Amino acid sequence: MTARVASEAEAEGAAGGSWNHGLAALLSSSALFGVMAVLVRAAAREVPASQIALVRFVGSFLFMLAVTRGRDLAPRPGNAKRFVLRGVLGATAITFYFVGIEGAGAGLATLVQNSYPVFAALIAVLLGDERFTRRLGVALAMSGAGALVVLGARVDIGSATTVGIPASIAASMLAGAAVVTAQQLRRTEDAAKITTWFMGVGVLVTAPALLGGLPRVAGATAWLLAGVVLTSVLAQWLLHHGLGFTSASQGSLAAATSVFLATVIEALTLGDLPGVRTLAGAALMLGAVALAWRRPTPQAPATAPRAGTDLAADPRVAG
Repeated sequence: MTARVASEAEAEGAAGGSWNHGLAALLSSSALFGVMAVLVRAAAREVPASQIALVRFVGSFLFMLAVTRGRDLAPRPGNAKRFVLRGVLGATAITFYFVGIEGAGAGLATLVQNSYPVFAALIAVLLGDERFTRRLGVALAMSGAGALVVLGARVDIGSATTVGIPASIAASMLAGAAVVTAQQLRRTEDAAKITTWFMGVGVLVTAPALLGGLPRVAGATAWLLAGVVLTSVLAQWLLHHGLGFTSASQGSLAAATSVFLATVIEALTLGDLPGVRTLAGAALMLGAVALAWRRPTPQAPATAPRAGTDLAADPRVAG
């Protein structure tokens, strides 16, 4: 009996270690996404946003091919459609986000797009992957309030066009669906494979940006784009890795903290200290992560997909 209790305690401790490991990976991913956002805004002064997205995907795809040496990239049986769907959803979300920035301004577009944890949670509940609890609802509300506090001063509703806000909403919905698909894939696939496929599909989705001509890259802009590629690919791998230890809603809440991190980095690069408003918003968003981040119930091994529905097969989503 004692041995059994000790064995269960050891297993619980191992689960807790993986649980904390997943949180660390997701928050690290969020920090890198925050840095990437600052670099993108700086590079956008010289290069169109759509072409920055293309450079991001091409550079990241080549990076992942070099790291993996192009090996072990074949999907497990039944996963090919999910890989393509994850890439299309993520790349299209980024494209709509850039359209939203052009039409609604960076502040309002980022605020609306940052609601994607809500859509991730709703889609996961719809597909039977998660249960919607009061704790999760409060966490989502806190995350949204935190983003509003951080970005409120930068929101200019008067300058928003009729295209900007709908594009930002579409970006948020697609990003939420992309996170759910990635979390489903992590049940049976490794993070490197998911990241490589995502970047490869992203290249195809953003390739039409070449219709505007090749981007002119020189000097400091080249270094900025290199930084975009490096931070993007590392952040994306960490996101996919972290999703293997948590739910889609928990993962999206942790990733959403990149908003206040980007704001802090921008303030520091301008020689300013983050204001009280930014710190208050950060406290709300981190509080949301802490509230939602409870130890998940034991799940089946990664080699056996869990029961439930996936985005690639569910007619309510695929149709």
